[in-house]
Amino acid sequence: MRSIWTNIVASILLILIVGCFLWLIVSRRQAMDSVPQQEQPEMPETVKIATVLSIELSSSATAIGTVLAPKSIQLRTELVGMVSQVFFKPGELVEENQELVHFDTRVEELQLKSAEAIREIHESTYRRSEQASNVRAISELELEQAKSLLAQANAEVERLKVVIEKKRLRAPFRARAGLFDIHPGQYLPEGTPITMLQGIEETEPYVHIDFMMSQLVADYLKLGDCVSVLASEKKEPIPATIIAIDSQADKVTRNVMARAELKNPPETLQPNDSVRLEMKFGQPVPMVKIPFTALRNAPSGAFVYVAQHDPKDSAKLRAYTRNVKPGASFGEFVTIKEGLKEGETVVTDGSFKLRGGVLIAPVEKAPSDSQSGVNFGAGHSGE
Repeated sequence: MRSIWTNIVASILLILIVGCFLWLIVSRRQAMDSVPQQEQPEMPETVKIATVLSIELSSSATAIGTVLAPKSIQLRTELVGMVSQVFFKPGELVEENQELVHFDTRVEELQLKSAEAIREIHESTYRRSEQASNVRAISELELEQAKSLLAQANAEVERLKVVIEKKRLRAPFRARAGLFDIHPGQYLPEGTPITMLQGIEETEPYVHIDFMMSQLVADYLKLGDCVSVLASEKKEPIPATIIAIDSQADKVTRNVMARAELKNPPETLQPNDSVRLEMKFGQPVPMVKIPFTALRNAPSGAFVYVAQHDPKDSAKLRAYTRNVKPGASFGEFVTIKEGLKEGETVVTDGSFKLRGGVLIAPVEKAPSDSQSGVNFGAGHSGE
């Protein structure tokens, strides 16, 4: 019985001790809450900013063109024959009228000597017949026959000379030879391709570029307009001039073929290379541009952080989100079609740690392009 009372008393004491301890904690908490706390100052986020600049953009289209030499032929054999000599090497520069390949012409040369001998006989016969006709020793018919035989002999001599000349292949213009694999003693049938000759202009080098453009672009471009060749080895585009436009569109694609002339082309451009062309057309459209790093994307669309003065304190700057409609990008900049105005300020670096209305502290202003009136291509792709 005594042990039961002892346990009851111990339990009551334990409850009293715990209750006192809890009362002390609650009392201290209430005392701390009753003391007015000092408000913590808002810390700004360090960012970089840039000014929104105006720009005028023309619509543009891109196309893939093929580089062509000013003159280009595939050298072929016109007559059958056996190669006797080769006077040039693959990839070599050949001059106009330079002999390239000589075929065996021994048979034709012997035939030419025989024809020349026959021609001498007919020449002598015609002279005697002409003298005899002057004294009326022969009829006019006999004189005409002698004249006809002489003409035939002359024609045969000229024919054999032409045959011999056709078996001496010459360069029709100054050009660079392609690869080939022919050797003396090799028999070549009629029409056998030997090599490609790509013409080279010595005074003012140039190449042609053929490309297709859509009907929309063709309605604006005309002869003499410039297009830009976007060569990979150069940062700046190379201007080329349109010199010809096809008289009809393609039945399948409805595109129009055009040809541009590129003067002083880079040495790396070879015939049949493909290059990318940019064509500007239409009237310039006013837009604004910002550094590409200022643009951010979200599921709801593209947006930027615009730096504006705090309505309560004009000395402070805050960042507010602004939905925008981006356009074409060029270099380090992107155009904005809707959402921004010239002169506004956007955050270019550090936007990843911002939220709407947060206090910001610009540490450095991002560099901006001062050329606000230059026409850059919009993002229209041609076929």
